[in-house]
Amino acid sequence: MFNNQISNKMLKYLIPFFILFSFLSFKIESENDLKCIDFHKGKFYLINKDTNRKYFISRKIDFQSEKTFNLKTGKKFSGIKNYKIKWKNDCEYTLIIDTSKKNIDETDLYINSNGGLNCKIVKIEGNCASVITSFENSTIESKICKYE
Repeated sequence: MFNNQISNKMLKYLIPFFILFSFLSFKIESENDLKCIDFHKGKFYLINKDTNRKYFISRKIDFQSEKTFNLKTGKKFSGIKNYKIKWKNDCEYTLIIDTSKKNIDETDLYINSNGGLNCKIVKIEGNCASVITSFENSTIESKICKYE
């Protein structure tokens, strides 16, 4: 009987503890998951194996700059590309090439004249997001990862 009373008293204290612990564990895990809004600013990298390029991206809420490197040699391609970002919602945005900066060409002007590059974050895992970028009738899916 004495042991049974101790067990009942311990259960009274342990059950709320386990409930609280479970809630806190879930909250901590949820806080570590990135959301679309976490990709609005920061430093990122993107690897495109199809084009053999690696991009380093620095993003503020409405501005993005990119440095592009050859994936195999590590050599930098041309200058920095600068974009204005127009957010449609937390997960969708349009990249418009900033023509006030240097390093623009006819392709850049063509992209802008057709509304820019439409991007949509479709999935987030860890610190990386899968992004579908569309322009005219083509789409490319890439993975952008936040490192800072």
